[in-house]
Amino acid sequence: MFSRAGLTLRALLWIVRVERRRRRGPFGEMIDRLEREPLGKRRSVAAECALVAVRRAYSMTPFHRTCLKESLAGVGLLRSLGYGARLAIGVRGAATPVDAHAWIEVDGKPLDRGADAYVILRRARS
Repeated sequence: MFSRAGLTLRALLWIVRVERRRRRGPFGEMIDRLEREPLGKRRSVAAECALVAVRRAYSMTPFHRTCLKESLAGVGLLRSLGYGARLAIGVRGAATPVDAHAWIEVDGKPLDRGADAYVILRRARS
């Protein structure tokens, strides 16, 4: 079991990785690398607690938090904790600008309760 500080530190490391990778190469390659991240040994950390740690860690950084960047860091953290996490991206409504959203799915189920309101544009291959 991780302490709150330990989980937040791990989340912070994933945030730094995502911020660095998104500046250095194509977006698709970054997602592929994250989703191919080997699964860690399953820990006794709930997926929701890991995502709270990502939000908490982002609040400690100078980086602007978005649902996409938060989801990317969350995918990395969750995979390191043994979850088969994948990124999903969707849109809703016909308004301009388009309302887009990114979230994480584990075992094919969204961890974001509001994800059902979006039409999937991209879902990772299993």
